Amino acid sequence: MITIPSSQRTIYETADYVIDDDPPIVFQIGVVHQGLALLLASFNAQSACLISASNPQGQVLTEDENLDRRMQLLLKIEQARLNYFVARHENADQGWAQDCYLIFNLSAQDAGRWAGEFDQFAWVDIRPNGCAGLIWSD
Repeated sequence: MITIPSSQRTIYETADYVIDDDPPIVFQIGVVHQGLALLLASFNAQSACLISASNPQGQVLTEDENLDRRMQLLLKIEQARLNYFVARHENADQGWAQDCYLIFNLSAQDAGRWAGEFDQFAWVDIRPNGCAGLIWSD
């Protein structure tokens, strides 16, 4: 079982999540966002998730190492033939930002497995109504 430091929990829980659309969609955990719901509907998606591959278990890696991990995650997304957007989560109060992908119609089981493969503390589950929830890694 992964032990998640309380500081990491706070960062994830209070972060802004940004999807690089035009205009960008910015949302928070636990808050219904109409633009997010419309984005899912436009892709006929029953769900979406945000998964990062960077900085495994909070260990800060170099930009090159993180880029390599993001490319590995992108390859998995493309091999599964899933629609996606580039995204990020950021917490200005904590001076923290991390790149990720918004992935449409990836099952919760697969999302949890992928997040685990990249040693992430959590991933974000997004429902069709545009409400996002954090799912903590086991």
